[in-house]
Amino acid sequence: MRLKEFAKFFCGFEAFHAVFHTYLWFSGTSFTAFGITATPTLNATAALVNGGIAVILGLYGWKAWEPRRPTGGPR
Repeated sequence: MRLKEFAKFFCGFEAFHAVFHTYLWFSGTSFTAFGITATPTLNATAALVNGGIAVILGLYGWKAWEPRRPTGGPR
């Protein structure tokens, strides 16, 4: 159960990063931090990757699907 709580936390963490990179992407902001220049192309890629990670962590954390259980049949 503890891993699911970590997944929920990091889902929000990654969702924030996705929103932040989307904002930078649409505003066309470029900046340099630690020798890496964040261009609109980098922000677009980061927004998509962070959004995908957030979705995966959210599905795991809140378990949007149920495993199949055998029904009927011989015992």
